[in-house]
Amino acid sequence: MPDTKAFTLVCIGNLTVDVAVHGGVPSEPAMGGDAAYAALAARLHLDDVRMLAPVGTDLPHGVLDSLVDAGVSIDGLPHRDLPTVRNVVTYLADGSRSWDMLASGEDFDRLSVYPADVDAHALTASGILVSAMSLESQLALGPWLRERTDATIYLDLQEDYLDGNREALLELVGLCDVFLPSEVEAVNLAATDDLAAAARLFAERGASVVVIKRAEKGCVVLAAPGADVIEVPATAVTAVDSTGAGDAFCGAFAAVHLLTGDPIAAAEAGAAAARVAIGSFGIDGLLAAVASTPSTRTEVD
Repeated sequence: MPDTKAFTLVCIGNLTVDVAVHGGVPSEPAMGGDAAYAALAARLHLDDVRMLAPVGTDLPHGVLDSLVDAGVSIDGLPHRDLPTVRNVVTYLADGSRSWDMLASGEDFDRLSVYPADVDAHALTASGILVSAMSLESQLALGPWLRERTDATIYLDLQEDYLDGNREALLELVGLCDVFLPSEVEAVNLAATDDLAAAARLFAERGASVVVIKRAEKGCVVLAAPGADVIEVPATAVTAVDSTGAGDAFCGAFAAVHLLTGDPIAAAEAGAAAARVAIGSFGIDGLLAAVASTPSTRTEVD
């Protein structure tokens, strides 16, 4: 069994406060952000997980303490003289959702991670997960990290900035080791709805492993360039708040992939973490899951 203390993962992204609207009824504001979802999901499997996300001036009291209590390292978080990004996520009757970010694009960019925020210790990690942030920050981080670390680099994107940036993003894909787009992102970026063809395109551009997330439909995995594309199913559950599902998937995937080198086992772990995340508002479900998990973390054969 792999030693869970032998691997380290840095989860880079944002912190947000989110409101979910179901049937026109808004929830209470809940703590979220891709960095927090990913780090907590990774903690289900790894002991040494660090979160790197800028902290705004009005981050709700106790949030960072709760992450520390869950074993997430928050040493050296950058601080910004801006309010925390807030999102309103409206769930529609057809199963789709819409996002309203209550912050300017400029403020969101400033609350994203740039190379100046990444210290030397982070570069020694076994793996670095770069979650969706501003386009500018991700384009800056990609080549900077690739030149300075031997870590396995995991990359997730966001669909908002895809249009008009295809070639720049494909170049970014070529700088990561594992690419983890959603189905919407993969179809847009590859210009095809054939997910197997999309995965192979991303591998041709340089990604060693490609995982296309399909929410309740599971995911498709290309475990190595030239390998067969494998469908990994997901177990359907009733979602309370699916805001952080993809981020939790990525965090658990990265942790188990570091431990085992097995993309299929990692995808199964990612799907399990996503199910936990969507069972509660914000990060509450993952906090509870980590609290009930032995400190030795999940053992993976």
